[in-house]
Amino acid sequence: MLQVVRLMRKLNFNKILFTIISLLVVLFTTFLIYSNIIPLKYLILIIIILLVWLIGVFFLLVFKTKRGKNKKRKIAGYVLSGLLVIIMVIIFYYLNLTLGFFGGFGDNKYKEENYLVLVLEDSSFQELTDLSNIGYTSNELSNINEALNKLNEEITIENIKYDDTVTMFEDLINQELDSVLIEESSMSIIYEQHEDYEGLFRTLYTINIKTEIEIAKEADVTNQPFTIYISGIDSYGSIATVSRSDVNMVATINPKTKQVLLISAPRDYYVQLRGTTGYKDKLTHAGIYGIETSVGTLEDLLDADINYYVRVNFSSLEKIVDALGGVDVYSKYSFTSSKATGGTYYFSEGYNHMNGKQALAFSRERKRLPGGDRARGINQQAVIDGIIRKATSPAIITGYSKILNSLKDSFQTNMSDNDIQKLIKMQLNDMASWNITSYNLDGGDGSEYTYSYPNSKAYVMIPDEETVTEAQNLIDRVIAGEILESSYDKEATDINDPVYVEPTPTPEPEPEPEPEPEEPTIIGTIPTISFDSDTITIYQGQSYDLMTGVTVRDIEDELLYLSPVVTTDITDTSVLEIGNYTITYTVTDSDGNAITASRTLTVLQDISDDIPDEEIPEEPIEPPVETEDPVVPEDPIDSIIPEDPEVQNNEPVE
Repeated sequence: MLQVVRLMRKLNFNKILFTIISLLVVLFTTFLIYSNIIPLKYLILIIIILLVWLIGVFFLLVFKTKRGKNKKRKIAGYVLSGLLVIIMVIIFYYLNLTLGFFGGFGDNKYKEENYLVLVLEDSSFQELTDLSNIGYTSNELSNINEALNKLNEEITIENIKYDDTVTMFEDLINQELDSVLIEESSMSIIYEQHEDYEGLFRTLYTINIKTEIEIAKEADVTNQPFTIYISGIDSYGSIATVSRSDVNMVATINPKTKQVLLISAPRDYYVQLRGTTGYKDKLTHAGIYGIETSVGTLEDLLDADINYYVRVNFSSLEKIVDALGGVDVYSKYSFTSSKATGGTYYFSEGYNHMNGKQALAFSRERKRLPGGDRARGINQQAVIDGIIRKATSPAIITGYSKILNSLKDSFQTNMSDNDIQKLIKMQLNDMASWNITSYNLDGGDGSEYTYSYPNSKAYVMIPDEETVTEAQNLIDRVIAGEILESSYDKEATDINDPVYVEPTPTPEPEPEPEPEPEEPTIIGTIPTISFDSDTITIYQGQSYDLMTGVTVRDIEDELLYLSPVVTTDITDTSVLEIGNYTITYTVTDSDGNAITASRTLTVLQDISDDIPDEEIPEEPIEPPVETEDPVVPEDPIDSIIPEDPEVQNNEPVE
């Protein structure tokens, strides 16, 4: 031990310590410059402080005065050296965390599709090798062929292509088909149209397909205006998985004027999807074909270039808001969110301080708001305003590491790490507040066929072209450098806390008391008419005996074989046009007493296999247009009354 002390004295421990600290300062300064995050004015200030500190350590540990070096000076030098090392380690940790965060951006620039092999829930199929055939449909935006190729690498199976999903699923339900192959997010559209399908199918196998996304239009984000598409998908879990885009927002940002314009488009906006022909579709359905389809569709709609995209899901929003320590969000209305949004909370009109779950419920609610989806878009813009306000405030510094850790894998973007570093550096340099203006596209309610599901009409919002034109004008004004009127207060005041509301349980319906039996009143021998089914479904050109399934009984419940007295005005069903018809049956007994009963006849498009391909229309035939005064045959009156021809997809009665 004594030898070590003598050696340290001989080598001059203080000089060695100062040399090591000096090298650490040089390496640390190089790392600060390399990180390219700290603004120049702060970088110069940090370097000056480090140099002054280093000079102080030198005078305390190395420099000799006439009196020499006393013990107190040594202790002070050791303390300053230790503090300097600790400060450099802390700064190094945060910068390294930041660079590591940015370095992972390239890992999620792809879309992920999950193609499901579905079979009937109660089928005996347990393995892929049990299947002999599989059905599928295809369109311009689908990767179904790649999924089939992967499936055929696993097994040898007959691939049967269908022109529409309705026929495909009918064949699966009728056990004329073993299985179907369909993208997972597309099933949500199927279930929207066929609620009775819930629980009928199970997934036998999943095929995952990843496709790289490259649609960035580079911009100098600190010196010129740029536009970002913000997509909120209706799912939890992996952010890369394709899904319907329930939030569709375009943010135009001018970094020079600090102006942000948020334009929200309703999820059901009826637009032409980029890369498709034929029917238009709901904007939300663009998401199931990938973020590039949503971006292209909005570019066409707004006649503007979109430089980047940011994609988040339910999990992302909760994490981001919680990492920020909650955000202050302005609510235009006082309302209570429903259980379906993820939580029942009462939000007051004005500013509300929300955590992640509350912000998600606030963003998802629409049924309890006046204006429905339009009001939901306004709320979503308000949440983004709250996030921007908090993220650009000095308060973000205290939770910096927590924020970066929570954001990892929470969103997907094609912005480069260099672009984001530039934005952070710019914000740290000027710490400016941003002016945020919101605008919402509007439209009218409608019912139309869609590209993703052309078999029947669905609710859509027909765009109001005036609002589209105004949105285009606002984008041009922001790019030109104009500062718009702010949609929010510069500072949130009178902030409320959302109150959790215990959801009211749905009461069990009380059983209705059984009516006391009444003595039947016999009036002559008036007969009754009953049907095996209240609806008959046939295909166009098909003949059908309208007396099939009709039963006539007398007052004593005895069968009457009086089919000639059961009359309708339809004698030949093969000549009927596509549509719904009310068939009226009349029975008159021998005493002249008459009774009538009705049932519906539905005529569908003929898609039978015996019709040549060239005679089968490529698109669904438009149903007859409903008129205010339906055409009624002259003789007899009220025998056949055309109904609203909305439903055209019932199964035919065999």
